[in-house]
Amino acid sequence: MKDPELDILIEELETQADMPIADFAGAVHALRFLLPGQIGQEVTAERISTTDGALLVADDAYPNWAVSIHGRANDRDGHWRCSLRENDARDNDEAIGIGRSPVLAQAILAAVLRLSMIFKKDTGDD
Repeated sequence: MKDPELDILIEELETQADMPIADFAGAVHALRFLLPGQIGQEVTAERISTTDGALLVADDAYPNWAVSIHGRANDRDGHWRCSLRENDARDNDEAIGIGRSPVLAQAILAAVLRLSMIFKKDTGDD
């Protein structure tokens, strides 16, 4: 999977309010590519399309990291923002994953994918 494909996937997660479950299969593939060994077979398109499932992915990928979620549940299409930080007490994180989406689960997944892309580039793995 190449960076342009991942960028398109993240853009879809961040802009589509009604992604079909089938489109989440690409996110599962991307997670397995970016996080080999950390994403198990229990991670399915159906599971990660839910907020609980997306949070479990974030926890599996980045245990003990701070997940910050901002948004208004009463607004149409939520306008959710999610950030993943190694330490929420200081501003010296090596990398921060940020995602925005009208759907909370998709904002979380976008943040996980962005953070994973940063670390994948840093290690030089392709």
